[in-house]
Amino acid sequence: MNLRRISVLLLALLAVAQGVNAQGAQGIAGDIAYGLSVNGTITDDAMFQLWRFEARAGDNIRAGMQASGGLAPLIGILDSGGDLVAASPDGEVDAGVTVSYTIPADDIYTLVATRVGRDQGTTTGSYVLSLALVNPSAPGPNAREVTFRCGTAEIASALKIVLDSSLVVEGVNYRIDVYGLDGFQTTVHITSDLEITNYCRRGNDHTGGDYVALPGETPVIIDQAMQANTFELEIDQPELLGDVNIVIGSEDAAAGRYLAVVTGLSIDAPGEQDVIQFEVGPLAAQADVLVYAVAVDAANSRLDPYVRLYPNDTGCDDAGRRGCEDVPSIAGAGLRLADEFSLLGDRFDAGVRLQRDDLERQFVEIGSFSGNTSGEYALVIIGTLPPRT
Repeated sequence: MNLRRISVLLLALLAVAQGVNAQGAQGIAGDIAYGLSVNGTITDDAMFQLWRFEARAGDNIRAGMQASGGLAPLIGILDSGGDLVAASPDGEVDAGVTVSYTIPADDIYTLVATRVGRDQGTTTGSYVLSLALVNPSAPGPNAREVTFRCGTAEIASALKIVLDSSLVVEGVNYRIDVYGLDGFQTTVHITSDLEITNYCRRGNDHTGGDYVALPGETPVIIDQAMQANTFELEIDQPELLGDVNIVIGSEDAAAGRYLAVVTGLSIDAPGEQDVIQFEVGPLAAQADVLVYAVAVDAANSRLDPYVRLYPNDTGCDDAGRRGCEDVPSIAGAGLRLADEFSLLGDRFDAGVRLQRDDLERQFVEIGSFSGNTSGEYALVIIGTLPPRT
């Protein structure tokens, strides 16, 4: 690229930065985080859209913009003062462009999605914008996290779940839903060991109206204020990721309880067992963590779940009875999403209590009680983060 072309590009994006300062939040399309993709549209009336993200000093980021519908894409990165700090080359119509940048200081930055030529340009169309962290300091599957960072926030780890690659069901996605209750400020950190994945987020604006029920308690309907303490994510094509690590935590170690649901799991054949790894955070290890296997009401699913702490526990068939009285029954408890699916337990679903004060890895084995049933199931996890003393 020659100097004149660079100068023209910078002038166009500087005009965008000036527009940001002049219009304030009017050009803000929303927020984006590492590992996320967002969709947008560029028109003659809206020639740029702004997407904010939190970053830490030393983060090596890469943003990509894939255009369609006749758009020639262009990306810029602005710092918190609205100054242009990086820009992609001009993109061809319906092509993709990328821009990389190393973050110099903890702050809020902005991705600018626009078109080649900006106000002098003539193309319009849609785009998909993605943001990746190229140098994640991701923990390995055996590393215990006491705290982790999400943007500029410090999060106290409550529970880590490792979904081994052997658990993947072909053609089925993972889905993770977490609901913070009684003050728990839900934040979830997701990493993987094959593809570069380092995703964390707090809050969700799609969980309003969801129904959450803990065993033996009055159900809670998620209202607008509670949405800030919820998390919802579907992981596409988990077979490409290898082991997936899910760490559930609370911002600033705010005390409270949480309910987590992980779907996309299955006992594919009678006699098969899944083994899932858990690590309880040091503060959370002072309280109970209950792990249930709940049969999913899906076509051809006849699973009667059986759960045990592997390898020494005798196991549990029906939580709350038949030798499992120390684990509350999950009958009628669980999750009902306002617009999608219902996952409520019954008296045949099994559960186990993780060992208290155990900061090492714990393994839960899931299968069928008789060894002759199979089908889909979900993990339902209920935990507590006590107050700091």
